[in-house]
Amino acid sequence: MKNSRRSRVILLALAAAWSQYSPAAVNVDRTRIIMDAPQKTVAITLNNDDKTTPFLAQSWVTDADGVRTDALMALPPLQRIDAGQKSQVRITQVRGLTDKLPQDRETLFWFNVRGVPPKSEDDNVLQLAMQSQLKLFYRPKAIIRSSSDQPERKLTAERNAGHLTLRNPTPYYITVAWLGADRSHRLSGFSEGVMVPPLGNLPLKAVLPAETRTLWVGYIDDYGGLQMNRYACDALNCAFKDAGATS
Repeated sequence: MKNSRRSRVILLALAAAWSQYSPAAVNVDRTRIIMDAPQKTVAITLNNDDKTTPFLAQSWVTDADGVRTDALMALPPLQRIDAGQKSQVRITQVRGLTDKLPQDRETLFWFNVRGVPPKSEDDNVLQLAMQSQLKLFYRPKAIIRSSSDQPERKLTAERNAGHLTLRNPTPYYITVAWLGADRSHRLSGFSEGVMVPPLGNLPLKAVLPAETRTLWVGYIDDYGGLQMNRYACDALNCAFKDAGATS
């Protein structure tokens, strides 16, 4: 009986603490970052959306495996952003190191920012340091794109025993956020977006019925928008046919 009462007290205490938690409010002004080789730095705006509380913003860059990298640096690595204010962090190349990256394709990094609230005087308030992580694509000089380039349309889908394999012949990462026989219903087995590596393939669990002759493919462009394309399918492959609308 005592153990049961003690458990209820602990649960009530945790519930009270969580009901008063104070989440971090540092947000980034974009959803992905593109850095071309000629750029020495890229400026990112950080917003403190909390109107009453200052936050510390800690920023750093990691490689595709989540390991901190020296090739790209986030400066300043730590700064204070007052309530309701904005600030900037600059992602800066370390030339001797970026020159050693692959020059025939994009390299994926992650830009990380953590918002740390000040210590509360109220012991009943649970404060959390919330972290955001954005894809950061480094493009060497040989593959810099113009605004009119749409290499994503070269992506193809191969049927294999009812499932799909995405084939990417381009030097760019392609983030596919939608696969469907129409624009309203996802394919069975495709529940979330995937990223197809440059010059690579990605087998999926997504199922495209044998009788289906149209596949809608939605990819994320450089600005974070969803671009919908219609693909024509035969018994073996699906390839770009025409463009849909931007979402």
